[in-house]
Amino acid sequence: MIERMRFAHNVLMRLAFVAGVAVGWSLVGCGSDPGGADGSGDLFGGAGSVASSSGGARQNVGSAGNGAPGTGGTAGAKGSGGAAGATGAAGAATSGAAGAGGARPDAGGGGAGAVPDAATAANCTMTFPTPVSTTKVSATIKVSGPYDGTMKRFVSNGLGDGSQSEGQSPLFELADGSVLKNVIIGSPGADGIHCTGSCTLQNVWWEDVGEDAATLKGKSASQTMTIDGGGAMHAADKVFQHDGPGTMIIKNFFVSDFGKLYRSCGNCGTQYQRHVVVQNVTAVNMGGALAGVNTNYNDTATFQGLVLCDRTRKMAVCDRFTGNDTGAEPPMTGSGPDSKYCIYTNTDLQWVLF
Repeated sequence: MIERMRFAHNVLMRLAFVAGVAVGWSLVGCGSDPGGADGSGDLFGGAGSVASSSGGARQNVGSAGNGAPGTGGTAGAKGSGGAAGATGAAGAATSGAAGAGGARPDAGGGGAGAVPDAATAANCTMTFPTPVSTTKVSATIKVSGPYDGTMKRFVSNGLGDGSQSEGQSPLFELADGSVLKNVIIGSPGADGIHCTGSCTLQNVWWEDVGEDAATLKGKSASQTMTIDGGGAMHAADKVFQHDGPGTMIIKNFFVSDFGKLYRSCGNCGTQYQRHVVVQNVTAVNMGGALAGVNTNYNDTATFQGLVLCDRTRKMAVCDRFTGNDTGAEPPMTGSGPDSKYCIYTNTDLQWVLF
């Protein structure tokens, strides 16, 4: 009996031991986490209290415009019984699209390019005055002293057709010391105005330049022709012709659609030294140069305060020629400032991309 009881006791103890081992093994590894941590608990221990962190997320890329690469994410904290998570990969750099650049005016050659503003661009247009009446001129009007045209328009009636044909007569001929003002020369303008000595033209307008707008003749080296104010347009060739000696001053003037503003005669039968001063002149749509001078006669052209309305910036300011007294076409020998015959600097020019 006693032997049977001992046998039963031993069997029960072994069964209990086997059951305990089975339960313990079923709990092994409960501390592992989704990140694949390598730690486990005790044989009968519980799961690891903290799962290991996965690697940090990528940082956001920077704003557009060649942003620097993002730094890597921080490493996850080590779980209880688990290995530390891997460091997150660095964010890739992103090249942002370049911003659209603002438009700029063409910087063109040769000058201190001025950016046109509304006020400057407005200088490239001019409203010519409206005549109060029109007078047809069949004989040249001789002027000695002051003459006020009171904004009347004067046109040729048999003095010339206003073409480039030589030998046309002027509408006005001014004696030495005369002043002509408030006159509008219409079409046909014949050969415009002749000065036989020093003269002044104030607020004179040419709606359609004929052979020439005005010519300085005379024979005195001290004579001066002054054009102050006014404007001219539609000159197939020259606006102002200088045949005699002396000086021509052109100031506060507007000119458009023309070949040349000023020309010292290149092939007159009698030649002289001549000078021109151009101040505060606005020029639009020029076909040639503002001025042409003869270096072999020591001509000079001086420029100040020019507004040149030219989209291409190809408008020439001063051309140099070798003149003659034979009537032959004079050859051009150069162009641009030289501080001797063509006197100006880029600071005297304001370009408007009109």
